Amino acid sequence: MKISEIMTTAVCSITSDKSVSHAAEQMNEYSTNSLVVVDYGELTGIVTSRHVASAHPNRIVADAMDVSPNRISPEQNIWYAHSLLLESDKDLLIVMDHQEEVLGIVTREAIQIKLAEYLDPLTGLYRAPYIHYIGEKMLAENKPFHLLFIDVNDFGQINKQFGHPFGDDVIRSFSAVLSSLVVEQGDHLCRYAGDEFILITSGPESHVQQCIETIVSPTEIYHVTVSAAVGYMNGYREPNFFARPLRELIANASLLSTEAKKKSLFRC
Repeated sequence: MKISEIMTTAVCSITSDKSVSHAAEQMNEYSTNSLVVVDYGELTGIVTSRHVASAHPNRIVADAMDVSPNRISPEQNIWYAHSLLLESDKDLLIVMDHQEEVLGIVTREAIQIKLAEYLDPLTGLYRAPYIHYIGEKMLAENKPFHLLFIDVNDFGQINKQFGHPFGDDVIRSFSAVLSSLVVEQGDHLCRYAGDEFILITSGPESHVQQCIETIVSPTEIYHVTVSAAVGYMNGYREPNFFARPLRELIANASLLSTEAKKKSLFRC
């Protein structure tokens, strides 16, 4: 999903020498929460309703505006936009082309609404497109990572024996166990498909080993013992890690999890 597909193209502008009260009037007139500040044909900042509310009406826009708004290309995807907003703690991005022309604005709210479509309703985790974005981005930036392909053991048998609603409860509870392993920085978890999950982490190997030990250890969920197999690709040690596309790395990790199922425990 590209930014161009969710951005707002109706952009209103103002010059930095106008008063804050005038900016507020313009926002009311055009029913917008932001104005792009343009002086002599060049973007110099952005003023939002939050800036207006916190500044004296008699001050000028130059005193209240954000002079370093985040910019983004319309070709970028929403995952990148989301990470930019998280890093900057801002509410919107200005969409500009290569000629530095303002094409539109994309807000935090618009991005969050779109990202919600990628959330798995059962577990609340992001689905496969999220992990594809994270993995491909890190490969492109030559940032090594650990990839854990997690596959619940005998899930088909659990469904047959206890029914699909119970199977859903197992997936939900097991995903909570996985989420408890995720640290705030460097860990990325998704429900990949059915009873399969993927964890990408740039954390230390001690963290990875702790995760694997927890995941493969049998867990009691509603009086049923549940365990999982893990296929592990170590991007810090794997030969030709960066020469391989993410799909191939995931496929290899999946095969390793299948081998782990046969052995009941896998360590790399």
